[in-house]
Amino acid sequence: MPQGPHRHLEYLPEPEDPRMLTAIDPDAPGYPPEAYGASVEQAEAWRIATNETLRQTNPRPWGIMLALCMISAMLLSYPLISTYFVDALTPNSEWAYEDTNIYALQDELGLSGNGILVCIVDTGIEMTHPDLANANLVRYRDFVGGDDQTIQDRGVDLHGTMMAGILVADGGFRGAAPNVGLVVAAALNSEGSTQSESTVSDAIEWCWNEMNVDIISLSLGGDPDPENPLGSMTADAVSDALDHGVFVVAAAGNSGGAGTAVTDVSVPANVDGVIAVGAVNRDGTLWERTATGSDTEGADGEVRVEPNQKPEVTAPGVGIISTSDPDMAIPYSASTGTSDATVFVTGALALILERHGEAIPDGNSSRFGISLVKQALADSCQPNALQGEGHHPRWGYGTLDALAWERNLADAIAQNSDT
Repeated sequence: MPQGPHRHLEYLPEPEDPRMLTAIDPDAPGYPPEAYGASVEQAEAWRIATNETLRQTNPRPWGIMLALCMISAMLLSYPLISTYFVDALTPNSEWAYEDTNIYALQDELGLSGNGILVCIVDTGIEMTHPDLANANLVRYRDFVGGDDQTIQDRGVDLHGTMMAGILVADGGFRGAAPNVGLVVAAALNSEGSTQSESTVSDAIEWCWNEMNVDIISLSLGGDPDPENPLGSMTADAVSDALDHGVFVVAAAGNSGGAGTAVTDVSVPANVDGVIAVGAVNRDGTLWERTATGSDTEGADGEVRVEPNQKPEVTAPGVGIISTSDPDMAIPYSASTGTSDATVFVTGALALILERHGEAIPDGNSSRFGISLVKQALADSCQPNALQGEGHHPRWGYGTLDALAWERNLADAIAQNSDT
């Protein structure tokens, strides 16, 4: 039967060809059955048979109804579906933790950075990110705006949040040392720079002098002054930290590559005692912009010797996925540079200090323990076949191997205790 406003119509065959149907309004005057060459009884039989056939062949909306049911079910289960797809599509850089044996060090020795204090000097942190919700934030201080009560990341690219995620994330991926005590010094502005060098130097001093941290992680730096490469407030603050037995890990810089006029790693990575970190690609080759270290340091051109040649180590630093804007549907972003590589080394060091920190001897100077740890690092790095033997001005001693670093340090501590 016809549907809608024409449901009162009926169908009758055409006189010339009974296979052709014509819509008929039964209430309207029309041709008598004789005009069709049929009796009244035959016309009525045709009408009933035709309408019955149409009833049987009239499509029912089962397909539409089924589709609506499926859509309703999907809407009801949206939280589960969205979680599944977000988890499946969330990118990660677990390969970087695996290639550097950070995950192996965590899993084999049950290490997570527990009991170690790490200060990140950067743009701040967004603690509302779900992967940072359980991070152990010990203290936050704003050296840019003075608002210590509002924990925030001032960077337009949330650089500080991304660096913190590499270290302490626990959710979409597992950071290098998720259980460290985290101290955050927001010392860089929205553009990732500072109007005054004293801002960064004050933050560094606060980290070691007031917060008594074990490690200061600096994913920052500036080009050294050729006339006075160590003559800066930041370099002085870092030297003070080292003199008090605090480890400093700093980015070697992104100034390398063809055409560069920069002849050394960044300040303060160029300071003797700092662990300067360069960046490599996923396949272990050098990132094209990782900085080149000089054979000498200072205005007097003193030759650098092992384990303080620059840079000391390289680590993954290209296309690293980490925590970003928590308001994004998938709150992760990719980052490239020696900044990212720095935090992998910071995390590995935190795990190693958790394991051996109390056993590292003081020796005859405040920097003895730092030198012991750095020598173990130099001995444990995995050299790339392209870098040749010995220290390389861009690869350093090789690529980070956290498990070998820990084992080498354990041997060094044992040997030192025997003497």
